[in-house]
Amino acid sequence: MKKITWLVLSALLALSLTLGSCGGNGAKTAEETTQKEVQAVDQFETLISYIENSGDLINNKIVPTMIEPDEVHENMAYYHIIDIRKEADFNKGHIEGAKNLKTSELINHFENNIDPASFPKIVMVCYSGQSAGFSTAILRMLGYDNVYDMKWGMSAWDESFAKEKWLKNVSNKYADQLETEASPKGTVTGYPQVMTTKTDGYAILRERAMQLLNDGFIKYTVKADELFTNGDNYYIINYWPEALYNAGHIPGAIQYQPKKSLGRATFLSTLPTDKTVVPYCFTGQHSSFVTAYLNLIGYDAKSLVYGANGFMNGLMIERDAKKYHAFSKKKIKGYEFVKNEGAADTEEAVVEVEGGC
Repeated sequence: MKKITWLVLSALLALSLTLGSCGGNGAKTAEETTQKEVQAVDQFETLISYIENSGDLINNKIVPTMIEPDEVHENMAYYHIIDIRKEADFNKGHIEGAKNLKTSELINHFENNIDPASFPKIVMVCYSGQSAGFSTAILRMLGYDNVYDMKWGMSAWDESFAKEKWLKNVSNKYADQLETEASPKGTVTGYPQVMTTKTDGYAILRERAMQLLNDGFIKYTVKADELFTNGDNYYIINYWPEALYNAGHIPGAIQYQPKKSLGRATFLSTLPTDKTVVPYCFTGQHSSFVTAYLNLIGYDAKSLVYGANGFMNGLMIERDAKKYHAFSKKKIKGYEFVKNEGAADTEEAVVEVEGGC
């Protein structure tokens, strides 16, 4: 009897060891399989195909998806307004009903806190329309097609906001250093690598989007002083109509037609993968959309803050303020705003990032 019992116990022990061993190998094999699947996927190809098949936002006539302050003012009770400025600045003054969020909180807010489709429009608000444009582009590419960037940001809402951003940053500093000679586009090269832990288009896009929103817009910006001093270090894209490009642009800048030139079917492959790409427009708002797109798909790209307004504003007004989208006090509406009176004044504790948008 003891012998039989011993044999049974021995058999059970052997079986348990075998099953335990198999389970461990199975888990390891599954992990290895996932890694191999990720490595086997051309993530750039998968991501860009997904973007192209989902409206190809940057190469679409609807971009930049912006909304005038007038419309926001008329519909404050109906639109969901998200203000992504620093909390201290939000407390000093904001649009009534606006919700203050960090860009790193946006995806969670859209996925878990609201029903985005229930709002006629969702309006992104920042200081100048640039960081909100960056966030709007990312959210749009994630499928939230009712998101808009409020043009000129809070600078257009009231002069008290404008004097700290748009009015403070317009300049004619380099208007006499423009060139009219055209520079050729780069030679056709390969596309950049995209590295995530995902294998399907949307999942790759979402992971890249999370990274960019966690980083924040400032990381992806550059100033005019840098381009006019060290322009050879960058591949500068003039994102204007050709006629205006020919009238004068940043030395060495290459003209790319807005809304149609940065796809695989056109000139995306002429962008370098070993150099920082700097798209610039008139205001820095359209280029913030382009910069979001280029970084999502693997390029090293930075937006020129305040666009041409930051270095040739006076000349733009002189030539044609409307055509060049020149900022002036005429853009400021003087609308009412509210303050968080009970909020602690943390102004001195806040470190202002130079060039904040």
